[in-house]
Amino acid sequence: KEGDMVKEMDNVCAVESDKASVELTSPYTGKVVKVHHKVQDVVKVGSVLIEVEVAGGAGGAPAAPAAAPAAAAKPADSAPAAGVKTFKLADIGEGIAEVQLTEWFVKEGDNVKEMDNLCSVESDKASVELTSPYTGKVVKIYHKVQDTVKVGSALVDIADGSAPAAAPAAAAAPAAASPASTPAPAAAATGGAGVQAFKLADIGEGIAEVTLTEWFVKE
Repeated sequence: KEGDMVKEMDNVCAVESDKASVELTSPYTGKVVKVHHKVQDVVKVGSVLIEVEVAGGAGGAPAAPAAAPAAAAKPADSAPAAGVKTFKLADIGEGIAEVQLTEWFVKEGDNVKEMDNLCSVESDKASVELTSPYTGKVVKIYHKVQDTVKVGSALVDIADGSAPAAAPAAAAAPAAASPASTPAPAAAATGGAGVQAFKLADIGEGIAEVTLTEWFVKE
């Protein structure tokens, strides 16, 4: 359902596979403008779940997906950081408050694409591979293998200032300049440069699709 305002790290929906039940959190702050699936729908990895309009209202746009200002004030304030976005550990449900980082698939300086695996984390209930919501260059890694990471903590900073995808996400002005070339959001962002598509990431363990069991937001 559409019209709800969501904040970064708010629960968006619950999904279930034959191996785990997971609550998915929003990487953006803004207004839900489109919900792509109904409860009990089967959703494939990589499919768009919702579209969030981050450019409108209360100046929430630049701060929304650009979690950098909150989690990493220094990069956010520096000149090149207009296109730097911080990827945080989302709430993976089941009351899990922290996980152990078991493997990195990237290092600082690597280029990643949306949906590429970034790292593997493990709780006492599940092992999950986390995928990037952004396309760009890894400029900072916050944790080492075997570190314990709390939900909401920053995992990596990704600079996509050179990539068109950065425009709508990181700052409203560049977004207006190059909305057409945004690879990730553009696929579903027909509503405008400030609309971000939140897709079902790869949740690991060979899971290719999940059943959507509950929405916590509406349009």
